[in-house]
Amino acid sequence: MIDSFMSDKFIIHGGRALQGKIEVRGSKNAASKMMIASLLTEEPCVIENVPLSAEVDITKELCETIGSEILFGEHNLAIRTERIKTSLVPELTRRNRLPILALSPLLHRRGFAEVPVLGGCPIGHRPVNLHIAALARMGARIERRESSYYAETEGLRGAEIEFPYPSVGATENVILAATLAQGKTVIKNAAVEPEIINLVEMLRSMGSLINFNSDGRCI
Repeated sequence: MIDSFMSDKFIIHGGRALQGKIEVRGSKNAASKMMIASLLTEEPCVIENVPLSAEVDITKELCETIGSEILFGEHNLAIRTERIKTSLVPELTRRNRLPILALSPLLHRRGFAEVPVLGGCPIGHRPVNLHIAALARMGARIERRESSYYAETEGLRGAEIEFPYPSVGATENVILAATLAQGKTVIKNAAVEPEIINLVEMLRSMGSLINFNSDGRCI
């Protein structure tokens, strides 16, 4: 049991065997990125074991604004974006870093997109220059406006992208962009967190050809 709590530590007296059962819910980081990935197709997608979290709620708002129809059944989610209602995404009711990931699907589906400037957890400065530089290398023209990013393209193309460090968000964005881009994309120094593996597994089930190499490359 916990004997006392102080500002910087717990003091725990053990000696009792742990027992019991818990039901583990899916990862909010994986579920939100998989919802974004569903924007790449007109076909319905079903995501199971979705956690009820603020991040999933924000992603639901983002996708519905774009045009998705979403049905929740306990912890299962069915999402379909048959038609892009708008690729100019307004400021959401709650700020989050997820809108930058919507650029790639919207560029593929509509050829242009505008998403609000990122928010997210207050864990320090997390610039999106890696996202912007990678998408530009793949054929997007991106403009930083007062409170948004505007992007357009005549068609994204495969490219070789080398990150200075493994960025989770930038890796996800390039994977989403590469899925429907013309040609092969190679990501060097790619992040390989569990939510990225989940995203790759979903995209593979949707028909993408994605491989990881032992030297930190995603192809």
